[in-house]
Amino acid sequence: MKMFILQLYFIVAAVQCIQTTKEKDARHKRQREGWNWSYVDSLQTSPNTNVNQRQLSKLTATTLPPNPCLDPPPVQPDFTAPGRRISVTKCYEYIWQLKDRVDKIKRDKICYDYQSKYLGIRFVIGGRFTQPGEFPHMGAIGWRSVTDTWLFNCGSTLISPKFVLTAGHCTKASPRDSRIADVVPKIIRFGVKNLVNDKNIPTDRNISRIIPHPQYKPPKQYFDIALMELVKEVTFSKVIQPACLWSKNDDGYGAVATVTGWGVFKNGNRNTSDELQAGDIYIVDTFDCDLFLMSSSNRHWDGIKNHQLCAGKLEGGVDACQGDSGGPLQVKIPFPKQYETIEGTMHYVIGITSFGVGCALPNLPGVYTRVSSFIDWIENIVWVNQ
Repeated sequence: MKMFILQLYFIVAAVQCIQTTKEKDARHKRQREGWNWSYVDSLQTSPNTNVNQRQLSKLTATTLPPNPCLDPPPVQPDFTAPGRRISVTKCYEYIWQLKDRVDKIKRDKICYDYQSKYLGIRFVIGGRFTQPGEFPHMGAIGWRSVTDTWLFNCGSTLISPKFVLTAGHCTKASPRDSRIADVVPKIIRFGVKNLVNDKNIPTDRNISRIIPHPQYKPPKQYFDIALMELVKEVTFSKVIQPACLWSKNDDGYGAVATVTGWGVFKNGNRNTSDELQAGDIYIVDTFDCDLFLMSSSNRHWDGIKNHQLCAGKLEGGVDACQGDSGGPLQVKIPFPKQYETIEGTMHYVIGITSFGVGCALPNLPGVYTRVSSFIDWIENIVWVNQ
């Protein structure tokens, strides 16, 4: 993972626009002050705070230092490259955009300092440091209930401004569920950890298109993956952030991953959690997983296939459960602490919660759809014209 991040650093750095000598000096100075994600804008530094009052009194409109508030915003570099997958390019773009939002806070502070010192203008920059987003790619899939409220029965992962990734079996609810007015989900809720009572105002988006994988044939428990397109794009922020797709056919993400969802949080009952839950679980070897689950095979599922993976705690106690379906199995991208504090976190989604035998039982790991097996299909829909 660290090697991949270092590779990303050098790839992104290679596509930067040619800087003037002065701009390079400013950039190198800021790089010495802290690690960066390969882009550092060439902003003016804050006005010299050692200028005394007599000097200030002589400043006029023509002798003021250059106004940093007038600097144009940075332009996103072109991260495309021959042979590079669109999903990898988009991952670089999302990371650049996150860093740019952090840099914008710095630019706003520089502008504020300038205006306060030379123009006598004071204002408040606020609201961004109140609640870091731990899993900002999480979206809750909502069905209209017979009482005209929302029922959130599945999770999803935001992977672009207009698409989420989820499980195929989350594309329709059971017609036997008497609580639901329509088996087709209608909205996805973003930006909150608590679905019912959260200090952040939720961002709800209507679903315009539901695209299950063409090989998903319920009740068979294979190819359990789907995309949902939103009517309107979401705006990325600290609490709404896309996840990157793990596109390599390997286990370079490590031995431990995190599962998240609003599902059942206590084995033995069906009470779901309004608060987003997270648990760390282990990736289980496919051969071992087949042995553990052999007694549970049936005509709908007869063993782990290459497009599936297993994860759980073999001693039991931590697992995905009902209501967590469609949510991500993820690993965290190791950002520097200052970026997480300001703009939240980003993750690689490596799996989609599919099914399990019971919940959190010993020697019965959960089964997840392996995201890397479906990169071509995802890219051809989400980024078809790019």
